[in-house]
Amino acid sequence: MVAVQHLISPASLPNAINTLSVLSYNVLLPNSVDGWWNYKMYLPPLTPETLHYSSWETRKNLLQARISEIGADVVCFQEVAPESFEDDFQFMSELGYDHKEMFRRGRFRPATFWKSSRVEIVESPVHKDRTLLTSFNLVSDNLEEKKNWHVLNCHLQAGKQGSR
Repeated sequence: MVAVQHLISPASLPNAINTLSVLSYNVLLPNSVDGWWNYKMYLPPLTPETLHYSSWETRKNLLQARISEIGADVVCFQEVAPESFEDDFQFMSELGYDHKEMFRRGRFRPATFWKSSRVEIVESPVHKDRTLLTSFNLVSDNLEEKKNWHVLNCHLQAGKQGSR
């Protein structure tokens, strides 16, 4: 049985034994090189005075603060851009996420980060149809038989191919 906890306000997750904490964000194509997508996601539309709210630098700082507060074992992002991935998400290594995997193709990619101090990868991640499946064991599992935790990071499709 898996217990699911939801955070309603900023708080750190308890570091309970034999549990895996996962955090997921769609970051609206944060590409610091090509951020055209995120501007259309703000309603009402941003004014010249408020346009800075949609900048990657502002959103990156908010993400970094929130992820730091929560301290999840695994963090999933959707809509990362391959052209600027390393630069855009450098802050994750500063937060202790020392391993990562990014989907192999497409413009809007999922990416998964994890802390090797908390989890170890069980097998190579599986890349298929806008999903990234990563399997882990907890480093601190004190069970005789370790159990696998599977994290499926998916960027949902909309529009004509939404049923895919």
